[in-house]
Amino acid sequence: MARDAVAVLRRRTLYAVCVALAVVSGCGRSSPKKAHLIDPTHRPPVLTERRALGIPTARSHNRFVGGWRFEEYDAGLRITPSGHLARLEFVQLADRERTLVLQALPGAAGVGSMVQVRSRGRDLGSFPMASTTEIALPAGIACGVVPIELDFSEPSGIALSSAVMRSAAPVGRVDFENHDIVQSGWSAVDLVRQVAAGARLLGVLIPPSDAHPNQRFLLQLDRGGNEREIVLEWPSDGALEPAAVAFDVLLRETSGLVRMRFVAEGRGPAARWRGLELEQRPPPTAARIATTPNPPRLVVVYVLDALRADAVGHYGSTSGATPCIDRLASEGAAFVDHCSVAPNTGPATKSLFTGYGYLKGRALPPEGPPTLAEVFVTDGYSTASFSSNPYLAPTFGLTRGFEHVAFLPLSEDYRADGLPIVNDSAGRVHAAALQWLNGRSGDERVFIYLHTLNPHNPYTPPEPWPSRFVGMGDSRVDGRTRTLAAIRNLELAVSSADEERIREWYTANVAYNDAELCHFIDELQRRYAGEVLLVVTSDHGEELFDHGGVLHGHTLYDELLHVPLVMWWPERISPIRITEPTGTLDLHSSLAALAGIRPPVDPEGGKELWGLILGGAEERWSGRLHFATAPGLNYAAMARSDGWKLILASRPRFNWGMGRGAGRTHEAEYVFDLGDDPEERSNRAGVSSLEVEWLRSRLRTWKARWQKIQPVIDETELDAATRRQLEALGYVD
Repeated sequence: MARDAVAVLRRRTLYAVCVALAVVSGCGRSSPKKAHLIDPTHRPPVLTERRALGIPTARSHNRFVGGWRFEEYDAGLRITPSGHLARLEFVQLADRERTLVLQALPGAAGVGSMVQVRSRGRDLGSFPMASTTEIALPAGIACGVVPIELDFSEPSGIALSSAVMRSAAPVGRVDFENHDIVQSGWSAVDLVRQVAAGARLLGVLIPPSDAHPNQRFLLQLDRGGNEREIVLEWPSDGALEPAAVAFDVLLRETSGLVRMRFVAEGRGPAARWRGLELEQRPPPTAARIATTPNPPRLVVVYVLDALRADAVGHYGSTSGATPCIDRLASEGAAFVDHCSVAPNTGPATKSLFTGYGYLKGRALPPEGPPTLAEVFVTDGYSTASFSSNPYLAPTFGLTRGFEHVAFLPLSEDYRADGLPIVNDSAGRVHAAALQWLNGRSGDERVFIYLHTLNPHNPYTPPEPWPSRFVGMGDSRVDGRTRTLAAIRNLELAVSSADEERIREWYTANVAYNDAELCHFIDELQRRYAGEVLLVVTSDHGEELFDHGGVLHGHTLYDELLHVPLVMWWPERISPIRITEPTGTLDLHSSLAALAGIRPPVDPEGGKELWGLILGGAEERWSGRLHFATAPGLNYAAMARSDGWKLILASRPRFNWGMGRGAGRTHEAEYVFDLGDDPEERSNRAGVSSLEVEWLRSRLRTWKARWQKIQPVIDETELDAATRRQLEALGYVD
């Protein structure tokens, strides 16, 4: 193992007390807290050298990563580059020369083509492709997980059967016993953590009593960049002393990410890393905490189905389609970095209603986590739901807790002959809601949920909105679901003019709903002046050829996850633009808190937004991660920080990837550098980044946490009417 430097051993539970005593006692300065570094339920990555490189979903870091296609055939695998650039990664625990060997299938060596090889920006040379291509990798590349980028001059003629690394060290062994690491052979255990300033690592190394002369055990820190340091080395002076070595290591002077790598080198018996603990001070508490406001007489949650954030003027659109939402945003709290937890209605709405990260199955179970409607009923509210989306019909359980349910499906107007229908969902939903409100008494408290099927397909709003927003150019495509499904299924080819026309139809649908929303708000103000909280948001966004596709549900790109959130409460919420990252679970927690329900603090759950809105935020929001899953992609999962985004999209039998139709991709993993690539065009899977490794660790923990508490769900059988309604909207092929 190369040594850059050697240095031998040298949320809330206290808030109420701290707020009351902060001025007189300085309670904001908390004492250091210790936590076990190793969680027995979530094993950290173990690095060992391997000869053969595996498929992208291999648990080992010796694998093909991105830019490859895999096909099974009688003799094994056919591995082809999907473009000019493809990536591999391998583990190197000793800094030495290695050889990468690419074995081509018979007759598919790409004879005459070349491959340029790079690693971490370093040019390693150009090599001619042959039936067996040997690529010399010099010493000094790096230790740990080493990325390799292959740039093929003629990728179409190349098909591999395997890739191997010569001179792999023997595979070591690592066992986790409670909170200890038991380690031998050539191996490393990698843990990446976000730590506070002054955080320390404590523990004891118990070396083997009968160690072999070539054995060595190391504790190495990596703080990013060139800050790599070996802080413990045994033996330190060549003497194989079996005595235990206690250590207390400063991880970082400032807060940030750090990699702790526990390394074993050489054959011999195992050592034990015992009592590993992370000691750090919790973040200081705020001196002032805003309490949740008393709820108004009327609470309205208003969801515009499939409204992406950038379709709204306040979020950057120049179409002029959303003057009503823009006014609400300028007068209330506008959250500009708000994300859904899923790219389609069912799972997104289940999370909004229950506060769960995700719930498997099509339907919400009849018994399980309480819904927002049930919470408000318990607090004495009358509750009602109004929607045109079939997933909000009683069939799927999302109406649990609503005392009145109005389902107004567009499929009542569906034409089997394919004639266009008018998508007037917003007007119909508003009319039903106002009619129901007419029957409420003057002092009755009410919680209503409205879910319009605009701008969701079909993009066929009533006039005058098509005339105002759809141009008169060469394209003749319309916004019917039938048309959009044909595009998605590659049954209808489209030009750039056609793509622009589809976007115009979508914008017209947005404009129609926005105008109807203005009329609806006027009625609410007339009846509940000063006593209405209106929450305007969306369940997910929409694909408009951003990555080649249309509709929604089949990717985890930002056009499907970044949605608007506006909370408007005249005379209670002052105008504020909030840039902190927020998500679906935060909105759930905030609404539940209005009704007096505050679940225990959950690091993977939602946080109340009232501190951000009204001032005196209870916790620091910087550095939060956002998570999402896509049930339609075998529960592909996404984690996003301010700088990076990671998507794990493994699916059975090499059917990896995201998207449908022209937007289909086939990677098992996607990594996007959001600073350099905010539109998510360049997959950087295999990049060396502490933040990406941190995202991967947190994403797996998040997903495992929600999988562990899943209620038992009996899958809902679709009756003929429900299936027809879903088919009409393109949900069921």
